[in-house]
Amino acid sequence: MNRRERIQAALQKKETDRLPFSLWRHFPNLDHHPRKLAELSLEYQRKYDLDFIKFTPYGMLATIDWGVKLKFFPGFDLATVAAEPAIHSADDWTKLRRFSGTDGEYLHALEGLRLTMLEIPKDVPIIQTAFSPLTNAMKMAGEAQLLKHLREEPEKLEKGLEVITEVTIGYLKESMKRGAEGVFLSTQMSCYDKISLEEQERFVRKYDLQVLEALKGITWFNVLHIHGSQVMFKECADYPVQALNWHDQDDGPGMDEARKLTDKCFMGGLSHLKVLLEENAEGKIADEVRDAWNRDGHRGVILAPGCVVDPKTPEKYLYHIRDCVYATKK
Repeated sequence: MNRRERIQAALQKKETDRLPFSLWRHFPNLDHHPRKLAELSLEYQRKYDLDFIKFTPYGMLATIDWGVKLKFFPGFDLATVAAEPAIHSADDWTKLRRFSGTDGEYLHALEGLRLTMLEIPKDVPIIQTAFSPLTNAMKMAGEAQLLKHLREEPEKLEKGLEVITEVTIGYLKESMKRGAEGVFLSTQMSCYDKISLEEQERFVRKYDLQVLEALKGITWFNVLHIHGSQVMFKECADYPVQALNWHDQDDGPGMDEARKLTDKCFMGGLSHLKVLLEENAEGKIADEVRDAWNRDGHRGVILAPGCVVDPKTPEKYLYHIRDCVYATKK
């Protein structure tokens, strides 16, 4: 099997010749530059022989054109955060500018994707990262203020979410035109300790489904990433995506429990928050790889971290993951 065939088989829960896998991370202070982001993404794939690339522009990308000001940290380990929010009152949600999602700050990521496509191996799929509209709203306002608006003036927030959804769709459609084959859609608010089930349905799922519906027929490799602890796995398990990714090893639910709720392909198996940051973890890593390979008769699992690999993760562990994956080859 080549890499694309291996991923396609895993998504369809068919047998593969070895365990499919990928890794991804942020490249703080480097990922704001399209050419550097492309170079680092390609280098990461080559070094570890990854079966696909999760393209990972910096996380605050979608907020800049609406007015978020960034705070940068020295070095290359800490990602930028909001220094000043774009949203100060609930009325601000009703004033969000509509734009295409193919210009402004989004153009940095789109140009990085274009440059990546010039050199990517032909059998390596690439998927574009995007955030749930409510997640981008949280990044624009801060979590506490977002939840205040959500509960006290929900109609105003919904006007903002409509605009954010429209822009996200424009960005993703352009990403597919430039070579991406799916989306890695991340929701960071779908957690029982953050919102209620009714709020999940009204403010998260409604807009996520609009994004995914807009990609119907032009993508084949869509992933829902459910971020955090106490995640609403059951409520998200039926999203129209090919794979689910969450902190299965660090926050749960584990794959055994999750398998009772869905027959979708799972993307996970590696403890990015604990094991990959421990000393002398080679044995634990090998166990995680072996467990992922042995699930469901070698079907329906793509080995991956539960979220981004921490920049402080020892490089030797990443090579060890690759070597353990090679050892599963039939």
